[in-house]
Amino acid sequence: MNSVDVTPGSPPAPFHNRTRTSQSIPRRLLRQGRAHLLPVYALMRTSDLGREGIDHSGSYQFADHIYRNVPSGRFGIGRLLDAALLRLRGARSMRNRFFHVQREIVAARRRERAREDFRVLAVPCGIARDLVQAARTLRREEPALAERTAFFGLDLDPEPLELSRRLASGLANFHFARGDALDPRAYPPALDLIASTGLGEFLSDAELARFYAVCRGALRDGGVFVTSGMQRDALADYLARELAELHTRYRGPAELTRMLTEAGFASVTALPDEVGLQTLVVARVEPDPPGALRR
Repeated sequence: MNSVDVTPGSPPAPFHNRTRTSQSIPRRLLRQGRAHLLPVYALMRTSDLGREGIDHSGSYQFADHIYRNVPSGRFGIGRLLDAALLRLRGARSMRNRFFHVQREIVAARRRERAREDFRVLAVPCGIARDLVQAARTLRREEPALAERTAFFGLDLDPEPLELSRRLASGLANFHFARGDALDPRAYPPALDLIASTGLGEFLSDAELARFYAVCRGALRDGGVFVTSGMQRDALADYLARELAELHTRYRGPAELTRMLTEAGFASVTALPDEVGLQTLVVARVEPDPPGALRR
Protein backbone atom coordinates (compact mmCIF):
# COMPACT_ATOMS: atom_id res chain seq x y z
CA MET A 1 0.00 0.00 0.00
CA ASN A 2 1.49 3.36 -0.99
CA SER A 3 -0.97 5.79 0.60
CA VAL A 4 -3.76 6.14 3.13
CA ASP A 5 -6.53 8.63 3.73
CA VAL A 6 -6.17 10.45 7.04
CA THR A 7 -9.54 12.17 6.95
CA PRO A 8 -12.61 11.38 4.84
CA GLY A 9 -12.52 13.21 1.55
CA SER A 10 -8.86 14.22 1.85
CA PRO A 11 -6.39 13.36 -0.92
CA PRO A 12 -4.17 10.38 -0.12
CA ALA A 13 -0.97 11.32 1.69
CA PRO A 14 2.12 9.41 0.52
CA PHE A 15 4.43 7.27 2.59
CA HIS A 16 7.56 9.08 1.44
CA ASN A 17 9.86 6.27 2.56
CA ARG A 18 8.16 3.68 0.36
CA THR A 19 10.39 4.18 -2.67
CA ARG A 20 10.26 0.68 -4.16
CA THR A 21 8.36 0.53 -7.46
CA SER A 22 9.17 -2.91 -8.93
CA GLN A 23 6.88 -5.83 -8.19
CA SER A 24 9.85 -8.18 -8.51
CA ILE A 25 13.44 -7.13 -7.83
CA PRO A 26 14.89 -10.34 -9.39
CA ARG A 27 12.97 -9.75 -12.63
CA ARG A 28 14.23 -6.17 -12.75
CA LEU A 29 17.82 -7.30 -12.18
CA LEU A 30 17.51 -9.84 -15.01
CA ARG A 31 15.94 -7.26 -17.31
CA GLN A 32 18.77 -4.82 -16.59
CA GLY A 33 21.48 -7.45 -17.18
CA ARG A 34 22.52 -7.60 -13.52
CA ALA A 35 22.07 -11.32 -12.92
CA HIS A 36 25.34 -11.33 -10.92
CA LEU A 37 23.40 -9.57 -8.12
CA LEU A 38 20.82 -12.36 -7.76
CA PRO A 39 22.93 -14.45 -5.34
CA VAL A 40 23.53 -11.31 -3.27
CA TYR A 41 19.79 -10.61 -3.30
CA ALA A 42 19.00 -14.14 -2.11
CA LEU A 43 21.63 -13.95 0.63
CA MET A 44 20.40 -10.54 1.84
CA ARG A 45 16.88 -11.92 2.25
CA THR A 46 18.11 -14.38 4.88
CA SER A 47 18.82 -11.36 7.13
CA ASP A 48 15.77 -9.86 8.80
CA LEU A 49 17.18 -6.38 8.26
CA GLY A 50 17.95 -7.08 4.61
CA ARG A 51 14.57 -8.67 3.93
CA GLU A 52 12.67 -5.79 5.56
CA GLY A 53 14.65 -3.25 3.57
CA ILE A 54 14.03 -5.11 0.31
CA ASP A 55 10.33 -5.68 0.89
CA HIS A 56 9.35 -2.36 2.44
CA SER A 57 12.07 0.20 1.60
CA GLY A 58 12.82 2.49 4.55
CA SER A 59 10.12 1.11 6.82
CA TYR A 60 9.62 1.70 10.54
CA GLN A 61 10.58 -1.95 11.12
CA PHE A 62 13.84 -1.44 9.23
CA ALA A 63 14.76 1.58 11.38
CA ASP A 64 13.67 -0.07 14.62
CA HIS A 65 15.72 -3.18 13.85
CA ILE A 66 18.80 -0.96 13.58
CA TYR A 67 17.91 0.89 16.77
CA ARG A 68 17.40 -2.34 18.77
CA ASN A 69 20.67 -3.73 17.38
CA VAL A 70 19.69 -7.37 17.96
CA PRO A 71 20.65 -9.59 15.00
CA SER A 72 18.10 -12.06 13.66
CA GLY A 73 17.53 -13.98 10.46
CA ARG A 74 16.92 -17.31 8.78
CA PHE A 75 18.94 -20.52 8.58
CA GLY A 76 21.74 -19.41 10.90
CA ILE A 77 23.56 -17.65 8.07
CA GLY A 78 20.88 -14.98 8.14
CA ARG A 79 21.59 -14.10 11.76
CA LEU A 80 25.32 -13.88 11.07
CA LEU A 81 24.70 -11.66 8.06
CA ASP A 82 22.28 -9.54 10.08
CA ALA A 83 24.97 -9.01 12.73
CA ALA A 84 27.42 -7.96 10.02
CA LEU A 85 24.92 -5.52 8.51
CA LEU A 86 24.24 -3.98 11.92
CA ARG A 87 27.98 -3.28 12.26
CA LEU A 88 28.23 -1.42 8.95
CA ARG A 89 28.94 2.31 9.07
CA GLY A 90 25.48 3.20 7.79
CA ALA A 91 23.69 1.21 10.51
CA ARG A 92 25.95 2.51 13.28
CA SER A 93 25.35 6.05 12.08
CA MET A 94 21.57 5.55 12.03
CA ARG A 95 21.74 4.38 15.65
CA ASN A 96 23.54 7.59 16.54
CA ARG A 97 20.52 9.64 15.51
CA PHE A 98 18.40 7.45 17.79
CA PHE A 99 20.66 8.25 20.76
CA HIS A 100 20.82 11.91 19.69
CA VAL A 101 17.06 12.33 20.08
CA GLN A 102 17.04 10.74 23.53
CA ARG A 103 19.91 12.92 24.78
CA GLU A 104 18.33 16.12 23.52
CA ILE A 105 14.89 15.37 24.99
CA VAL A 106 16.36 14.71 28.43
CA ALA A 107 18.68 17.73 28.25
CA ALA A 108 15.90 20.07 27.08
CA ARG A 109 13.59 18.90 29.86
CA ARG A 110 16.27 19.52 32.45
CA ARG A 111 16.92 23.01 31.12
CA GLU A 112 13.21 23.75 31.43
CA ARG A 113 12.69 22.09 34.80
CA ALA A 114 10.49 24.96 36.01
CA ARG A 115 7.97 24.37 33.21
CA GLU A 116 4.87 22.54 34.39
CA ASP A 117 3.69 21.31 30.97
CA PHE A 118 6.71 20.34 28.86
CA ARG A 119 5.44 18.82 25.60
CA VAL A 120 7.47 16.61 23.24
CA LEU A 121 6.47 15.34 19.78
CA ALA A 122 8.10 12.73 17.54
CA VAL A 123 7.02 13.04 13.89
CA PRO A 124 6.74 10.69 12.13
CA CYS A 125 7.24 8.59 15.22
CA GLY A 126 7.47 5.11 13.67
CA ILE A 127 7.93 2.75 16.60
CA ALA A 128 8.54 5.47 19.18
CA ARG A 129 11.47 3.78 20.91
CA ASP A 130 13.37 7.06 21.29
CA LEU A 131 10.45 8.70 23.12
CA VAL A 132 9.99 5.69 25.37
CA GLN A 133 13.69 5.49 26.22
CA ALA A 134 13.82 9.21 27.01
CA ALA A 135 10.74 8.88 29.23
CA ARG A 136 12.28 5.95 31.07
CA THR A 137 15.50 7.88 31.63
CA LEU A 138 13.55 10.80 33.07
CA ARG A 139 11.42 8.54 35.24
CA ARG A 140 14.53 6.85 36.60
CA GLU A 141 16.68 9.97 37.10
CA GLU A 142 14.19 12.86 37.38
CA PRO A 143 10.80 11.40 38.36
CA ALA A 144 9.32 14.81 39.18
CA LEU A 145 10.16 16.05 35.69
CA ALA A 146 8.82 12.88 34.08
CA GLU A 147 5.44 13.42 35.73
CA ARG A 148 5.20 16.89 34.17
CA THR A 149 6.23 15.88 30.65
CA ALA A 150 3.80 14.88 27.90
CA PHE A 151 4.96 12.74 24.98
CA PHE A 152 3.19 12.71 21.62
CA GLY A 153 3.75 10.48 18.60
CA LEU A 154 2.35 11.34 15.16
CA ASP A 155 2.51 8.98 12.20
CA LEU A 156 0.60 8.37 9.00
CA ASP A 157 0.75 4.58 9.38
CA PRO A 158 -1.54 3.03 12.04
CA GLU A 159 0.66 -0.06 12.52
CA PRO A 160 3.66 1.64 14.16
CA LEU A 161 1.25 3.70 16.25
CA GLU A 162 -0.24 0.52 17.72
CA LEU A 163 3.24 -0.92 18.30
CA SER A 164 4.23 2.33 19.99
CA ARG A 165 1.23 2.15 22.30
CA ARG A 166 2.32 -1.33 23.37
CA LEU A 167 5.92 -0.22 23.83
CA ALA A 168 4.82 2.71 26.02
CA SER A 169 2.45 0.58 28.07
CA GLY A 170 2.85 1.42 31.74
CA LEU A 171 4.30 4.86 31.11
CA ALA A 172 2.21 7.94 31.88
CA ASN A 173 1.50 10.91 29.61
CA PHE A 174 1.89 9.20 26.22
CA HIS A 175 -0.43 10.09 23.33
CA PHE A 176 -0.37 8.70 19.78
CA ALA A 177 -2.34 9.97 16.80
CA ARG A 178 -2.55 9.33 13.08
CA GLY A 179 -1.67 12.25 10.85
CA ASP A 180 0.50 13.63 8.07
CA ALA A 181 3.82 15.20 9.07
CA LEU A 182 3.34 17.88 6.40
CA ASP A 183 -0.09 18.91 7.70
CA PRO A 184 0.15 21.56 10.46
CA ARG A 185 -3.42 20.75 11.54
CA ALA A 186 -2.28 17.32 12.72
CA TYR A 187 0.16 18.71 15.31
CA PRO A 188 -0.63 19.07 19.01
CA PRO A 189 -0.52 22.70 20.19
CA ALA A 190 2.21 24.48 22.16
CA LEU A 191 5.11 22.08 21.72
CA ASP A 192 8.45 22.55 23.47
CA LEU A 193 10.42 20.01 21.45
CA ILE A 194 9.87 18.26 18.14
CA ALA A 195 12.05 15.32 17.11
CA SER A 196 12.16 14.02 13.56
CA THR A 197 14.75 11.68 12.08
CA GLY A 198 14.58 9.63 8.91
CA LEU A 199 11.86 11.58 7.08
CA GLY A 200 13.95 14.32 5.49
CA GLU A 201 16.02 11.78 3.55
CA PHE A 202 12.91 10.94 1.51
CA LEU A 203 11.66 14.49 0.88
CA SER A 204 12.46 16.81 -2.00
CA ASP A 205 13.99 20.18 -1.13
CA ALA A 206 10.59 21.86 -1.47
CA GLU A 207 8.90 19.25 0.75
CA LEU A 208 11.64 19.45 3.35
CA ALA A 209 11.43 23.25 3.45
CA ARG A 210 7.68 22.93 3.97
CA PHE A 211 8.17 20.35 6.74
CA TYR A 212 10.71 22.54 8.54
CA ALA A 213 8.30 25.48 8.37
CA VAL A 214 5.48 23.34 9.81
CA CYS A 215 7.70 22.29 12.72
CA ARG A 216 8.81 25.88 13.31
CA GLY A 217 5.19 26.98 13.48
CA ALA A 218 4.23 24.24 15.93
CA LEU A 219 6.89 25.12 18.51
CA ARG A 220 6.50 27.58 21.34
CA ASP A 221 8.94 30.46 21.60
CA GLY A 222 12.17 29.00 22.91
CA GLY A 223 11.28 25.57 21.51
CA VAL A 224 13.75 23.05 20.11
CA PHE A 225 13.73 21.03 16.90
CA VAL A 226 15.90 17.88 16.95
CA THR A 227 16.61 16.28 13.60
CA SER A 228 19.34 14.75 11.48
CA GLY A 229 20.57 14.22 7.94
CA MET A 230 22.44 11.38 6.26
CA GLN A 231 25.47 11.54 4.02
CA ARG A 232 26.31 8.92 1.42
CA ASP A 233 28.11 5.68 2.21
CA ALA A 234 29.04 4.03 -1.07
CA LEU A 235 28.41 0.39 -0.08
CA ALA A 236 25.17 0.99 1.81
CA ASP A 237 23.83 3.24 -0.94
CA TYR A 238 24.66 0.72 -3.67
CA LEU A 239 22.98 -2.20 -1.86
CA ALA A 240 19.94 -0.09 -0.97
CA ARG A 241 19.39 1.20 -4.48
CA GLU A 242 20.09 -2.02 -6.38
CA LEU A 243 18.46 -4.60 -4.10
CA ALA A 244 15.72 -2.60 -2.35
CA GLU A 245 15.05 0.40 -4.61
CA LEU A 246 15.61 2.48 -1.50
CA HIS A 247 16.40 5.96 -2.79
CA THR A 248 17.77 8.37 -0.21
CA ARG A 249 18.44 12.11 -0.49
CA TYR A 250 21.72 13.12 1.09
CA ARG A 251 22.34 16.54 2.65
CA GLY A 252 25.29 17.82 4.62
CA PRO A 253 25.53 20.22 7.59
CA ALA A 254 25.73 23.39 5.49
CA GLU A 255 22.62 22.59 3.46
CA LEU A 256 20.59 21.53 6.50
CA THR A 257 21.64 24.67 8.38
CA ARG A 258 20.66 26.90 5.47
CA MET A 259 17.23 25.30 5.08
CA LEU A 260 16.46 25.47 8.80
CA THR A 261 17.54 29.09 8.99
CA GLU A 262 15.33 29.93 6.03
CA ALA A 263 12.45 28.18 7.83
CA GLY A 264 12.80 30.65 10.70
CA PHE A 265 14.96 28.92 13.28
CA ALA A 266 17.15 31.39 15.14
CA SER A 267 20.15 29.15 15.84
CA VAL A 268 21.18 25.85 14.31
CA THR A 269 23.87 23.42 15.43
CA ALA A 270 24.69 20.72 12.87
CA LEU A 271 27.57 18.41 13.77
CA PRO A 272 28.80 15.12 12.29
CA ASP A 273 28.46 12.00 14.36
CA GLU A 274 31.44 9.85 15.34
CA VAL A 275 30.97 7.66 12.25
CA GLY A 276 30.96 10.67 9.94
CA LEU A 277 27.79 9.85 8.00
CA GLN A 278 25.05 11.34 10.15
CA THR A 279 24.62 15.05 10.79
CA LEU A 280 23.06 15.56 14.23
CA VAL A 281 21.04 18.77 14.31
CA VAL A 282 19.53 20.95 17.01
CA ALA A 283 17.61 24.06 15.87
CA ARG A 284 16.08 26.59 18.24
CA VAL A 285 13.26 29.07 18.07
CA GLU A 286 14.09 32.58 19.25
CA PRO A 287 13.25 32.69 22.98
CA ASP A 288 11.00 35.30 24.49
CA PRO A 289 12.68 38.51 25.63
CA PRO A 290 13.08 38.89 29.42
CA GLY A 291 9.79 39.63 31.14
CA ALA A 292 7.61 38.57 28.22
CA LEU A 293 4.68 36.24 28.80
CA ARG A 294 5.23 32.84 27.16
CA ARG A 295 2.59 31.19 25.02
